[in-house]
Amino acid sequence: MKLLKTLWIFFGKASLSIWVLLSLVVVLCCGYYLFEAAPTIYAPLNRLLLWDWIVSYGLHNLENTWWFFCFLVLLGLLVTNTVVCTWQKVVALAKRRKNGSSLDYWLRFSPHIMHLAFIIILASHLVTYVFGLNAQNNLVLLNKEITLPDSQIRLRLDGIESTFYQGERLAFFKGRALSQNISLSLIGPDGTVTQKSLAINSPIWHQGYSIHLKSYYPKAKSTMQRRNYANLIIKRDPGVKTFFFGTFVFAFGLLAYLWQALRQHKERAMREMQK
Repeated sequence: MKLLKTLWIFFGKASLSIWVLLSLVVVLCCGYYLFEAAPTIYAPLNRLLLWDWIVSYGLHNLENTWWFFCFLVLLGLLVTNTVVCTWQKVVALAKRRKNGSSLDYWLRFSPHIMHLAFIIILASHLVTYVFGLNAQNNLVLLNKEITLPDSQIRLRLDGIESTFYQGERLAFFKGRALSQNISLSLIGPDGTVTQKSLAINSPIWHQGYSIHLKSYYPKAKSTMQRRNYANLIIKRDPGVKTFFFGTFVFAFGLLAYLWQALRQHKERAMREMQK
């Protein structure tokens, strides 16, 4: 119990927050230069889960990736410090309730609501990077099917329609696609068919999956005979709902904090007028 009490006091120090934040600045500055020195080590983070990247790249390049592990440790310390400090402040605030406006009392919790939202948002990113899915280069041919990873949902490419540039001012762009409409059918395990349209920078969502268009053929008018295809990125983000919830909680806390500040400003102005 004594050890736990000592740890509780240590993680609840405001000075710890300052030292951790300063350390994060130093580590991220080092990370910037190390990232620039070897960007190919970090590029797979765009397509791999966090643990997969750590096992495949991070642990094998510690002379360059040490800062990333330090960053994770410091981030964990900052979260722990935030949790303990917030809990201590909330408990102290609950014990100091005085006679007065009930609204003013509840508005005093607004900074701590924002701290809670910060933790929720960080947790949502952790859930995504640990338990999410980021499957690159899923090639599907016209009128053919593939199965979405870790599911029984089948995806069929029904058609590719493109609008091609027909003008004369940009000769180098003539015949190239200006826009596209990729028609897909998503077939559930029970045979239910859902039809959706996909385009560059216009992904679709279906039962927790997001599907993005990476490339396709034909992108331009051509006499070469090739089979039409779409190259898809399939993602699953289990932390997205938690992220939006955290964002809502943060917005709620911020509005409450601004309301509290406006009320205090108004009260000070009234007291000065009465003098």
